[in-house]
Amino acid sequence: MKEIDKHAAKYKYIIEGPILKSLITLAWPIMLSQLMQTLYNLADTLWLGRVGPEAVAAISISFPIVFMMISIAAGLTIAGTALIAQHKGRGNFNKINNIIGQLFSFIVFLAIVISIIGSLLATDIITIMGAEPEIIPDAAAYLRTIFAGMPFMFIFFIFSSILRGIGDTKTPSIMMFFSVTINIILDPLLIFGVGFFPQLDVVGAALATIIARAIVAIYALIIIERGVDGFYLKFSNLKWDFSIIKKIVTIGVPSSVEQSMISLGQVLMTSLVAGFGTMTLAAYGIVNRIISLPTILAFGVAAAATTMVGQNIGADKKKRAEKTALVSIAIIFISMSILGIVLFIEPRFVIKIFNDAPEVVKLGSNYLRIVALTFGFLGAMYVGNGVFKGAGKTVPPMIISSSSLWIFRLGAAYIFVTIFSMSQPGLWWAVAVSHLGGSFIGLIWLKISNWSTAVIE
Repeated sequence: MKEIDKHAAKYKYIIEGPILKSLITLAWPIMLSQLMQTLYNLADTLWLGRVGPEAVAAISISFPIVFMMISIAAGLTIAGTALIAQHKGRGNFNKINNIIGQLFSFIVFLAIVISIIGSLLATDIITIMGAEPEIIPDAAAYLRTIFAGMPFMFIFFIFSSILRGIGDTKTPSIMMFFSVTINIILDPLLIFGVGFFPQLDVVGAALATIIARAIVAIYALIIIERGVDGFYLKFSNLKWDFSIIKKIVTIGVPSSVEQSMISLGQVLMTSLVAGFGTMTLAAYGIVNRIISLPTILAFGVAAAATTMVGQNIGADKKKRAEKTALVSIAIIFISMSILGIVLFIEPRFVIKIFNDAPEVVKLGSNYLRIVALTFGFLGAMYVGNGVFKGAGKTVPPMIISSSSLWIFRLGAAYIFVTIFSMSQPGLWWAVAVSHLGGSFIGLIWLKISNWSTAVIE
């Protein structure tokens, strides 16, 4: 109990301190870990870019499927963050250990099932997505390897969601740092076959990812079993408790559906892009990884807002939760708009860092310039969804994100390409429209709804 009391004092600023300072304190470790993850993705693309455009295209067409798996993990575990944050704010510390056990026993089981099915169907998935014949073997092998290590990814997501719910954003970020560092070191060794390592090309990039994830997942289990600030993973809490699982499913499934709808929409979008050839697909993949850099800010602020909103709602501080939402959205809109302007000014230089094929540079530069000035709106949508999730209201983000991608992006892409015959620029403009549309829906929903009520008893 003394350990829990020390923890409560340690994170008291979340429900009492200055809002901006509290947001930054929670957000910066998450941003750093996401930066490392993004640097890894960029390094991955850089190394495979040296192998050739086909290798980049292979991981580009696989990425939406990988993102879908990440989305399922993130969606279900956001329920853990919301429940733990609200119980933490209300002082229901005993309930938190029960939730920790259920998160591990239920979600890891799902991860194993997904891993087996995905490994068996990898080639079929890539073929259905419309990949050109020459990249199907590499793309399928990459995806099959990623699926095999899926349980490790889910374990770390659970661990991160638990700690963020109780207010610790630093520990998951430090572990992510080490995971990404291991990943970056292993990438060239396994891709090119340096020294005694085999040359595995695209599969080498996937294997490096799996090894790095496995190391941090095992360490995360050790940490949570020993206890974090008085909260533990106990064997007695692993037996399924359907009252808690129902809460996890009720809150988590809409978020998983949201993320999965985004992923499926990205699969369809990638299929549309793939129809224009390998060079267009390579440019699309490169720019999407560049866009992930400013998105780091949005992810960090959104995650911080989720924790702060959840704990303040749990502590019956509704006005403070609402002010947190306003401050976090304003910060992200301004900062991401500035980054968008910077990338708008000189897109060709950035594209050439990853691939200097003239057609890839031309297509990628056009894409980046079109979407850069909408980054602020993309950030506002991200953070607004984070606010809803902290409140345990995951249906609004599901509808907002799905509308952004399925109505605004895919709908606009179809109109621009098939009706107005805009070719590749039609695809790029559709992405920009989706940022604007999703942001407006989210902000209006926050304004008119009574979102700042608790989901716990």
